[in-house]
Amino acid sequence: MRFEIGRSFKRSREPQGLDSRPFKKCSPTPLNYCHLDEEFKLMGYRGPLTPTVSPGKVDFESADKLSIPSPLTRDFAHLSLLRQASPTPSRRQRRKTHQIFEIPEILENIVGQVARAEEAPAECVRRRPLSYRHAALIYGDEKRAAEAWKQSLRETSGRGTRESRVPGPLFSCLLVNKLWYSIALRCLLERVHFKDSNRFSAFMLNRERIAATDEQMVHPYVFTLQKFHRLSQTEFDRVSTSVAVDRLKWLELYICPKVLPPLSWIPHFKNLERLVLPGNKVINDKFLFQLSHYVPNLKKLDLRACDNVTDSGIVAIALRCTKLELCNLGRHRNGDRITSVSVVALAKHTQIETLGIAGCNVTDAGIWELAQLRGPHITRLSLNNCSLLSNHSIPLLLAFNHFPNLAVLELRNIDGITDVKNLVHFMLWKKSQRIPILIEGCERITKLMLDEEVRLRLLNSQIALKDMTYWVNS
Repeated sequence: MRFEIGRSFKRSREPQGLDSRPFKKCSPTPLNYCHLDEEFKLMGYRGPLTPTVSPGKVDFESADKLSIPSPLTRDFAHLSLLRQASPTPSRRQRRKTHQIFEIPEILENIVGQVARAEEAPAECVRRRPLSYRHAALIYGDEKRAAEAWKQSLRETSGRGTRESRVPGPLFSCLLVNKLWYSIALRCLLERVHFKDSNRFSAFMLNRERIAATDEQMVHPYVFTLQKFHRLSQTEFDRVSTSVAVDRLKWLELYICPKVLPPLSWIPHFKNLERLVLPGNKVINDKFLFQLSHYVPNLKKLDLRACDNVTDSGIVAIALRCTKLELCNLGRHRNGDRITSVSVVALAKHTQIETLGIAGCNVTDAGIWELAQLRGPHITRLSLNNCSLLSNHSIPLLLAFNHFPNLAVLELRNIDGITDVKNLVHFMLWKKSQRIPILIEGCERITKLMLDEEVRLRLLNSQIALKDMTYWVNS
């Protein structure tokens, strides 16, 4: 019995003839090793040569790690019984950013530049043409005139003014990481712009919740709302609980007809430089009296279409806001409430450079006073629909060069101005000096100016030809 066992064991150790055909991959426990396990059990050896492996704990390793080497394992030790299983895919590692973007001071400068690059909402610089013929007179090109007139029609009908829903670059900075989020959020809250009432309501709810828990208030430099027709004063007063105005420099409520700045804000307007409230139906002289005591640094005041404001409120502003550089009082109704009194007060007590008095009852005498007091400093003057003006004001003042630095002059629908010769001379003189100049008139005044320009150029050509003829013949 021992001899047979030994013989069997000896035969199992003898080298076998190798087959040249490629071998198939074996199971984790080859059949030869199963027979060796039985023979060793008969010889008294306890324990299998190959460990018993459960199906759930199979470990596929190369052949050189088997318990007992065989000719197969010696000759093909460099081969693997089974292809090495790929490791379990781990969680994708986040790509590390450059260290420079982890320094808060540098990151604040970068995000701050992005915030300043985003433009604040603004109106178009040039007014829309009154008709297609007017556009043709302005641009002198049928193609450009047609495009301008179509754009004007789209804006008038409300089409083409839809705001883009694509977020700006500053919004994308919020999604980078926590550091970027904290810095970008701080920059966003420094310049608060809203054109959608639903977003503004959501913003207010969020800020009220934060202010109630953390007692943190927003300290913006710019706060603008555009075209909130349905916003009530009660709703807007809630802003004062979460927004502080001690650093505010620009406050704009563009066409928000039913609201005024909260009364709790006014005593903290010491840094306010720009106040824009066009289309407001509730602002009056009483509000301007109270406001004038707290805005010593006010430079720009826009009260277009504020029909309840009179000379009294403007005089109060002029007396106390001596740094004022821009004042726009243009209106379509109640023009008799703003007269030359306001113009003279602004000219005497402020540093006015841009004045808009369209539709107001300003006389030639008021414009002469303005020219005498602030003429060299005036750069823009809007006199549209000033029915009391005549040829004795602007045309004569330009002829005597009382407004040498005037760059924009608006003269629409002024029936009293019929002589435009001095206007054309002033415009051509500016162009000869390569100084930008824009004189905007209605269709009638624009046509008169074009005809006068053609006549003047023809006259200059005749004079030049006469001089050359005299020189040649002499």
